[in-house]
Amino acid sequence: MEVEAKYAVSGADLKIVAGLRQLYTYTLRAEPEPERQQNRYFDTADRRLGQARYGLRLREVGDRTLVTLKGPAEVSEGLHRRAEYEFAHGDPDPHTWPAGPARELALALIGSAPLLPTLTIVTRREIIFASYQGQDVAEICLDHGVFHVDGRDVPFSELEIELLPAGAESDLVAIATALREHIDLQPEPQSKLQRGLALIESH
Repeated sequence: MEVEAKYAVSGADLKIVAGLRQLYTYTLRAEPEPERQQNRYFDTADRRLGQARYGLRLREVGDRTLVTLKGPAEVSEGLHRRAEYEFAHGDPDPHTWPAGPARELALALIGSAPLLPTLTIVTRREIIFASYQGQDVAEICLDHGVFHVDGRDVPFSELEIELLPAGAESDLVAIATALREHIDLQPEPQSKLQRGLALIESH
């Protein structure tokens, strides 16, 4: 289960957060280098995954490639909860995935239909770990990204607070409350995939 809070923010506000080292009782520790992510999304020609509210992503970070299958999200005030399967693999076609629940679910959703690329998002992500009493409870992700849609480049900036195994939803609330003392956080009800697909449909 993935639990995260998403917020629309300005690029200037992301710089402010990058400079913080403490939020109330949370100690912040930034990764030394940002990630450059290339995120490619796939669906069938008749949008079987989208109609079932699933997303299938191939993420490339350096020499690593991850497949992610995300289920329908419950969203409230920018807080997103959803089932997520993620593993190291270089092919979005579930026929090539190792045996397991992710493969079975994806094949049940798409059947024998081939997958086609729908959207590419390139993101520069700065990761900050929020620690409480010596345990990392959440990741604060500062995203500068670009939707590549029908030959257009549409930039965006976003802040995500993602819960780690040692954290609780109360940590997400507390961290967001503390961040609001420094920057303006606007809850983002839609995923990046949803916003990218909306750009495609509006063109």
